[in-house]
Amino acid sequence: MKKVLFIHDGPRWKDSEGTQYGTGTDADMYNRYLYLGDKVEFVMRVFKTDDTSSLLNLNNIGLYVNEIVPFNRPSLLKNYFKSKKEIIRNVESADMLVVRLPSTIGSVAVAHAKKINKPYLVEVVVCPWDTLRNHGLLGKLYAPFSRNKLKKLVAEAPFALYVTKFFLQGRYPSKYESAGISDVILRDLPEEYHKDGYYENFSKDKKITFTTLGGVNLVHKGHQYVLEAMVTLVKEGYNVHYNIVGGGDNTRLLNMAKTLGLEDRVTFPGKIPHEKIFGILEKTDLYIQPSDAEGLPRALIEAMSRGCAAIGSNVAGIPELLDDSAIFKKKDVIDLTNKIKDILDKDTLISQSKKNYKLAKEYSFENLEIRRKAFFDKFLNSIDEK
Repeated sequence: MKKVLFIHDGPRWKDSEGTQYGTGTDADMYNRYLYLGDKVEFVMRVFKTDDTSSLLNLNNIGLYVNEIVPFNRPSLLKNYFKSKKEIIRNVESADMLVVRLPSTIGSVAVAHAKKINKPYLVEVVVCPWDTLRNHGLLGKLYAPFSRNKLKKLVAEAPFALYVTKFFLQGRYPSKYESAGISDVILRDLPEEYHKDGYYENFSKDKKITFTTLGGVNLVHKGHQYVLEAMVTLVKEGYNVHYNIVGGGDNTRLLNMAKTLGLEDRVTFPGKIPHEKIFGILEKTDLYIQPSDAEGLPRALIEAMSRGCAAIGSNVAGIPELLDDSAIFKKKDVIDLTNKIKDILDKDTLISQSKKNYKLAKEYSFENLEIRRKAFFDKFLNSIDEK
């Protein structure tokens, strides 16, 4: 029986009885990696939680998470040797590894896998330089180290799977076997484009709804720039409203909305099931991806798959998905505001909507699975040849 470990920092969660929880995406990943072996386990941080109402019981689907004590902050370095020992134990118990990078746990796992000649592949999902540069002084100081670390890990990995077509490959090139395949999971694509009927009724004089999907507590998601842009739009007579959909503490954004006089124009639905997200997207006039850091944003692809017109920052893989006319400079509120005004035209919205739906179909579950399994086959064949 071949055992596959999926290794990442996570986190995932557990209740007071030790039952482990994750999201629906974990079930998809579990099934994805079963293609490589007979048994799949996760290795990552697991935090306690009292609220599991929106989470998936992982143990019920046969998925077990090997818990690693955090050591990814200066205050937690005392845990390093204990955690390293546990990571090594897990690596030695497996037949092969799938390591999602960047990851402090993953870095330790790769080092030991190389030492004992354990087969592994890496998944490259985000640029740590972009992410850490938005996390205060400590993040800025750590960013160059993290970037160089990831460059080395990816360059030396025998197999590297990127979520972008070009961006991450350019920053973190592989010397060996690699492919660009998004980790988005789109199973419920509408068979036909249908949102033109919605946009036919668009008018600048009516309520205009923006939406962004992503953790509301994550500063690098850039929600704050949309709020700032809304101030100008409201002054100019636009009746704009903003759905900020995602889990996490919304205190920062809620306070900002109140300070800007926008509290009646901003909605926080929280972390909600996918079917409800699709309902929100169906009634969205403009999807906005204002991130400071990304890989290839799955949320943007999901919005495009529902026929949403969209704009996004010039970050990471976002320009791989949208027209140049739909891209604004990151952190530039004036450019963002102008881009919003440019696209709020019925014919432009319909045109962008159709283009987005067509491109999103390339990211259907079926299309990506064919390519992913072909890459996995190369990985498995390399193991058999040893």
